[in-house]
Amino acid sequence: MTEIIRTPEQEAAYLHLITSRFRQAHRINEAANQYLAATVELSFEERLELPRRKEFVTPYFVHLTGIERAFVVFHAGLRINDILWAAERERLEALDAG
Repeated sequence: MTEIIRTPEQEAAYLHLITSRFRQAHRINEAANQYLAATVELSFEERLELPRRKEFVTPYFVHLTGIERAFVVFHAGLRINDILWAAERERLEALDAG
């Protein structure tokens, strides 16, 4: 196993980036919920489109900059993806059962 050695400044920056997802969790959930409500009329495939998700959620994180914004926007997109796929699995299971 490779050991990663960071300076104290690098470690602090790394931890700040990693914890930004937790600090922004309420905004990530809000953005995901708003996206799902705004795209309810679209097909599953259209709702999954990465550029559409990214464009929609980015304004929720304008207070962030650089890699931190990119990191949080990415995680908001993942949250939307998780919710959409969970709903799709439930729909498919209901079709198989019925």
